[in-house]
Amino acid sequence: MLLEIPLNYSEGVLYRQVAEHLEKMIATGSISSGERLPGTRELARMLRVSRGTVVAAYDILAERGFVVQTGRSGTYAADLPRRGLAPIQGEGDIFHFDVEQPTRDLLPLSELSDVLRDIPLPDLAEALEGAPVEGLSPLRRLLLRHAVLRGIPAHPDEVVVTAGGKDALSTALRSLRECGYARLWAEELSYGEIASIAGNEDVSLRTVPLLYEENLSCLERLTPSDVLYLVPSFQNPTGRTLSHQLRRAILSIRGRRGFLILEDDSYGELRYGEKSVPALKAMEEEGGVVYVGSFSQVLFPGMRLGYTLLPQPLQEAYLRTGGIRRGHVSSVVQLVVCRFLEGGRLADAVERARIILSGRMEALFRLLTRSFPESPVVKPEGGVYLWFPTGEAEGEFAAALAADRGVRVTPGSCFALREMKVRAVRFSLSAVPESSMEEAVARLERAWKGRIFNL
Repeated sequence: MLLEIPLNYSEGVLYRQVAEHLEKMIATGSISSGERLPGTRELARMLRVSRGTVVAAYDILAERGFVVQTGRSGTYAADLPRRGLAPIQGEGDIFHFDVEQPTRDLLPLSELSDVLRDIPLPDLAEALEGAPVEGLSPLRRLLLRHAVLRGIPAHPDEVVVTAGGKDALSTALRSLRECGYARLWAEELSYGEIASIAGNEDVSLRTVPLLYEENLSCLERLTPSDVLYLVPSFQNPTGRTLSHQLRRAILSIRGRRGFLILEDDSYGELRYGEKSVPALKAMEEEGGVVYVGSFSQVLFPGMRLGYTLLPQPLQEAYLRTGGIRRGHVSSVVQLVVCRFLEGGRLADAVERARIILSGRMEALFRLLTRSFPESPVVKPEGGVYLWFPTGEAEGEFAAALAADRGVRVTPGSCFALREMKVRAVRFSLSAVPESSMEEAVARLERAWKGRIFNL
């Protein structure tokens, strides 16, 4: 271990400085429990102090219980509870419908392992040299081909590689603001972080109601300087999908009013059945839709890679903004995903995820409707989210009761973009296997019976 400890040699009492600094590092976990510290002579040489100084420091730490001294074997960090970190009790017995980290059976681990093993060294060396801001050309071509599967007739120059969906949204909003777009509109229940992203990019956020055929007149107030953010397929948080007819109507108003649509299609491929609803980008012929796709939600959460399709007039500002704030997306990650797509592995990975998520959703929906027939819950057509109305009870109260039984759900108010009471909670299926659904819903029945539902 190479240790650097900031010492003030003019103050003296060096052994206390050494002891106090090492105590902090052991207490916080910077030096792990059981890790061997440098020998007294070695550390004295590193710090340019006498060996006696280090011996005295180690003796203080031993007296305080921060190290264990074992004679010739050396000095080791003691096994301590970490300060500021409460021990987690019964974590394996908690059902986490409140997180989006996928279980490992959703990840294409073996396929990625094959890709990583088979990458030739010359290709890896070339990737390590970097990439242009818009992304590696071979990957962009493959992403264009992938967009075709969503029915999108994009031009090759429209494709830009992003570091996941959030990166695409934030960069898009900043560049759109530079292009003169003044306001962002979103449905009042939507992806919760869009408000933080808009605020960080100094974009004014306003809301419209959840869009249905009967209330589309609210879009008539939008102007050519406005952007409408939509998650048309398997929306986060409600799980709803805009119908083909409703999409046509929205695009018709967009064409008449001149505003821009920012389409977040992060979940669009995760449909459960054979029926597919085309992306808004596939239905728009006038360049009025900025499209965001991501592989980070389920398949590659740790790799943070996605893409956007930008109309040509907006691309220059987007690339300039992206170049300033992050440069290029990791070229090694781009290479891995490129090889993954080249081998046709994505279709298999998406299909496996669809099957797993469909089974989870079917089980959860069936059990919830059986246990809580009073709730008008609607089964989504795809994705990872289920929206559960909680009757007259607000979502925070329902979520607190559920948490007491070891079931974590997210209050609906976390997704409200304006001040409003939300009597619903959101279930995320990413982290809970199908085999756990029956026990989880049984706990919810015990938690909510007689408290929010009269069962």
